[in-house]
Amino acid sequence: MNRLCIQCDEPLYGRSDQRFCSASCRSHYHNQKREAENKAFYAHHKRLINNYRLLLKIVAARPHVAVVKHLNDFGFNSKYVTEVYRQPSAKELTYFVYDIGFRYLDQKHIEVFKRQD
Repeated sequence: MNRLCIQCDEPLYGRSDQRFCSASCRSHYHNQKREAENKAFYAHHKRLINNYRLLLKIVAARPHVAVVKHLNDFGFNSKYVTEVYRQPSAKELTYFVYDIGFRYLDQKHIEVFKRQD
C-alpha cells in the first residue's frame, strides 16, 4: 500500500499513521486550512501589514511627512489601523498601525513617527 502526503502527494515512509512527508508540508496544510476558515481576518491583517510597510518606509526617510494621495496610490488605507488616540489637550486624532503612528497635518499631508515607549 502506497501512502501519500496529503499536501504534496509525495510518498510517505515511516509510521503507519503519518499524514505528511515533512514539517513544512504539515505547516503549509494547516495554514491553508486556517486561512480558509478565517478569510476576513487574513484580509484585514494583510491590509494592516501593507499600511505598516508603507509607513515604515516613510519613518526611515527624512522628513517624516507624506502626501496622502501618493500613499493611497500604493494601497494605503487609513481605515485599517490598530489604535486611535486623542490627547486630552489636542483636537486632532493620532492613528497607530502597531508601533508606527501618523496624524493628519492637513487634508493632503500626514506626519509619520515611531512610537517612543
